[in-house]
Amino acid sequence: MKKFLAAIVFCLALGEIAAQVDEKCLSCLRQYEDGPIDSCYDSFGTKIACGVFHISKPFWVACGSIGYNWERCTQDEFCAGECIQNFFRKFASRCAHQLKKPVSELTCADYVRLHHGADGCSMSSSLRHSRAINNCMWQDNMFGKKK
Repeated sequence: MKKFLAAIVFCLALGEIAAQVDEKCLSCLRQYEDGPIDSCYDSFGTKIACGVFHISKPFWVACGSIGYNWERCTQDEFCAGECIQNFFRKFASRCAHQLKKPVSELTCADYVRLHHGADGCSMSSSLRHSRAINNCMWQDNMFGKKK
């Protein structure tokens, strides 16, 4: 039983490690979302998403409510990046299950779909987001651009 539990813990830890998104992917996500770091988007006078990654308050809560508060975290590039990584680690296995592949095979485009909702990996409406990111990643790979 102890060996079985150790194997489960090892697999979970491996999934956590594999769920890290590299800087190139974060750069493409940052470019795609294109939000000024100190801005928030409003809907009928209510702030719905802030910062370079357009992080909503529910997304921030799901990433562990890190930083001083939601708005401040989204407007601090380090905190926002950590929030994104935490969210991806938390929901990577769900995304992989929806896409019927191991966490280690998730692509940047898959993570971008995940960024648009924990169930975004299986939603066809999130495909446009992944296509834009694939384009950014392809340009970086083909032309060696650093964004």
